[in-house]
Amino acid sequence: MLTPRWRSCRPCSSTLATVPVVAVFVFMQRQFIEGIMAGALNASAFQPSNKETRNRMAIALGCSTITWRLTDHQASVEEALRDIADVGYAGAPAGFRDGERPEKVSELYRSFGLRPLASYLGAMYHDPAERAQILEQARRHIDWSLVLGVTELFVAESCFAERFGVAGHQTANRSDQLSDAGYQYLADALNEVGRLCREQGMRACFHNHTGSYIETRDEFDRLLALTDPELVFIGLDTGHLAYGGGDVPDFVATYASRIKIMHLKDVYRNVLEEARRQKWDYHTAQAHGLWAELGEGVVDFRAVFEQLGRVGYEGWAIVEIDRTTKPTPRDSIAACYAHLARLGLVSTN
Repeated sequence: MLTPRWRSCRPCSSTLATVPVVAVFVFMQRQFIEGIMAGALNASAFQPSNKETRNRMAIALGCSTITWRLTDHQASVEEALRDIADVGYAGAPAGFRDGERPEKVSELYRSFGLRPLASYLGAMYHDPAERAQILEQARRHIDWSLVLGVTELFVAESCFAERFGVAGHQTANRSDQLSDAGYQYLADALNEVGRLCREQGMRACFHNHTGSYIETRDEFDRLLALTDPELVFIGLDTGHLAYGGGDVPDFVATYASRIKIMHLKDVYRNVLEEARRQKWDYHTAQAHGLWAELGEGVVDFRAVFEQLGRVGYEGWAIVEIDRTTKPTPRDSIAACYAHLARLGLVSTN
């Protein structure tokens, strides 16, 4: 196993702070879900063209602000949220923010007609020495989320330089996997966080990420087999799974009932193939335009949503193009929305 130099996959994912919780702002979970179905699922609800699927699935569509933050495009949070709302999305992630009051964040998002969406807690879950700190972080993320009316929490293994360096080069049976003990520590920690979430009416959803110990399909399968499906759900990232060599529709077919929230992104086939041929590290691949808008890469999103419709998926799907090759982030998220509309998954009225 590697001796990693750790870095968080989300810059603010592990910051500790005391978050005030004001009871009046805490939404009952049933009310929140009903609000999604009645409100957020209006203009940006997925309505698949297949009648049987349409009758069984309701997906609220969100969009991440990461495209503005990672594409050398200087923009305020307000500009990003305005673009997201104008294109037609119903929500955007509102990650845990040290020193900020969640009530103010909620007010900002709702001023654009957007719902705050799931926070992201990246940590070294596989390391038992980190357990106490992780649980404390989880409690703070949960308190933050409850004020915002959010019902999911993304949880993910931290990324590190050694894995970023060889990301995507091997797509199964990697020699740098966690030890058996490491997998068990990881699963145990996730179960504990999942239990904390469940106690507050939330769901912990594991997020796969390139450059972490859970990148390839076999790594993801092994972790899911070790975790309690009633405590640890899936927050799938379609692009990271594809970059790690995974068949995204097949993964969704296997685990559809466990998926509760998603990040939607794609990868360009030519960049993916060149990255493997040249043995680029993750950051070099990203600089060469790895991330594709939906419908422009290798992921068959029609097949993905057909599998979700099979189990009556209800929840958020968040467009997240980390770095775009389009002229602007707005062009990127509009292209993604247009692709979903062409699939018959989004109302354009």
